[in-house]
Amino acid sequence: MRLPGIKDEEFERARVPMTKREVRMVALCMLAPERGQVAYDIGAGTGSVSVELALMGARVYAVEKRREAAELVRRNLRRFGVSGEVVLGEAPEALESLPEPQRVFIGGSGGRMEEIAAHLAERLGDGGRVVATAVTLSTLESALRAFEREGFATEVVLASFARVERGMMRALNPVFVLSAER
Repeated sequence: MRLPGIKDEEFERARVPMTKREVRMVALCMLAPERGQVAYDIGAGTGSVSVELALMGARVYAVEKRREAAELVRRNLRRFGVSGEVVLGEAPEALESLPEPQRVFIGGSGGRMEEIAAHLAERLGDGGRVVATAVTLSTLESALRAFEREGFATEVVLASFARVERGMMRALNPVFVLSAER
């Protein structure tokens, strides 16, 4: 199993959102995927989390509603020589035909966090874990409320990082990282 931490520049990106390296590392450590576990990457964007999950030995299902982004996920999976199924569609409907997950990352919910949480509450077994990122308080509040309502134990951290570039600190946007466990 490979530890997470691929540099952002190594991914093909275009104009598609991507979970930055430092936040990805925190999220993946909170997910703690085990080899062979089924993992969803909902709102997969560039597929950076999908790639890292696959490199860690998970069976990845990358769910993305935008055709351009879904193709980008496919290209990044190929670029890193890993496999994963890219599902074009919107959660939670796109999750219906997928195998039961043990780990779920939510990088984007399309404003449907409550529906996604309800769906995952039915499909995620004991010990299952969800990690969601949020850049706004309203998204965090929605996710926290939704997962607590469904009986998940939750924890939230604020990940705030800066990179040194040409001797100067350049702050990255702070991101809330929510962990929800059955």
